[in-house]
Amino acid sequence: MQEFLVDTSEWYSFWRDWEQKIKQIPGMKEAMLERAGSAVRLDVQRAIDRSGVNDRTGRVKLWQNRHIGDKLGYVAVRADSVEVMSGGGNRKPLNAGALTNYLTSGHKVRGPSGRNKRYRPRATMTRVPGFSFYKTASYGAEKIALEAAKQFLDQLEVELKL
Repeated sequence: MQEFLVDTSEWYSFWRDWEQKIKQIPGMKEAMLERAGSAVRLDVQRAIDRSGVNDRTGRVKLWQNRHIGDKLGYVAVRADSVEVMSGGGNRKPLNAGALTNYLTSGHKVRGPSGRNKRYRPRATMTRVPGFSFYKTASYGAEKIALEAAKQFLDQLEVELKL
């Protein structure tokens, strides 16, 4: 009678190690998104400085924060949804996201009331131009995202070598 034995302990050890490595991937992905989001946030803050926004105290830059998707599918830099006081002579509470939207894309100018018959409007523009700092930062954000993805894949390759 011949007997044939197969030692499967290494096989099971391989699959146990493989399962542990696979469980590490979401944590690695979240760390990658946090690094990329922080880099994009700095890029947005630099774009705000370069755009010409009158932000001496840094309020607009403080509102910009990174937000990671619930299922770790994306990272976005946008203004927090908090109430802040608007600037100028007509100070009233306003959402920071709305105020950031006005700054980046512009807004309409209030027209004349037209009550006086002899009034001739001297206004030369109907819209205030925006500063477009998100658009400016989007060019660098793509580069940052590609670099972060490349680093993630390199790290994944190192981790998966058993």
